[in-house]
Amino acid sequence: MNEYDEVNPVKLRQALKTIRRRRWLVWLVILIYLPLMGAVLKATGSISGAVPAFGSWFAALLGFGLYAAYAPCPRCGNYFHVHGMTLMFLRRCLHCQLHLCTDKKQGIVKAVMVDT
Repeated sequence: MNEYDEVNPVKLRQALKTIRRRRWLVWLVILIYLPLMGAVLKATGSISGAVPAFGSWFAALLGFGLYAAYAPCPRCGNYFHVHGMTLMFLRRCLHCQLHLCTDKKQGIVKAVMVDT
């Protein structure tokens, strides 16, 4: 028997949903880069005018990246995407190998929250 077997399905679903949302925020910041830089270059007409926009974008990417990286795994309690000094945005927990879509694969449906 594995030490990670006993996980409340409702908490598992909520935690994995939070991790997925944080990952989508990182992708959103990445996807904003080209339109943002194009608009800034068109407005300022120079690369030196785009440097502050790039700095702001990079700070947002760093912030949201760290926010997503330090999401705790619902099964083992360690950081989902961080193992030691290694940061990897994989679809499995770097410690217990919990898949990001385990709740969807197991057919865990939305539970009615009694204690809200």
